[in-house]
Amino acid sequence: MIRSSLVAFWGGTACLLLGFAVTGYQNLLGSLIGYWTGFGYTIWVYRDTLISSELDIRSAIGKMRRSFFSRLGVVTLVVVAVGRFQRNWLLSLALGIAVGLIISFITVAIQRIQGERGEEKSG
Repeated sequence: MIRSSLVAFWGGTACLLLGFAVTGYQNLLGSLIGYWTGFGYTIWVYRDTLISSELDIRSAIGKMRRSFFSRLGVVTLVVVAVGRFQRNWLLSLALGIAVGLIISFITVAIQRIQGERGEEKSG
């Protein structure tokens, strides 16, 4: 899971940086920050879900609730910081978060499906 996630993370970052170099449009830097935020959010959810799946139901719900508010706080902090210092980056930040969420979710889902298929063949 880690190898494909790193490839998707750095591949997306490279594509965004290439887009900045070609267009020369500085406001797209918000999409890079958003991409990193969205990607990190999905990986954080995946990691917390794996940890919570080993716990009993009451403590798992408590952990997921605390983790949800932590993730929400981090995303809010990023949006507020960008809005405070570079207000014109907010649209590209939102698009970057969406792209980061989608790409990382697809990467995690593909790895999860391939892992389950591999377990069926060997088991």
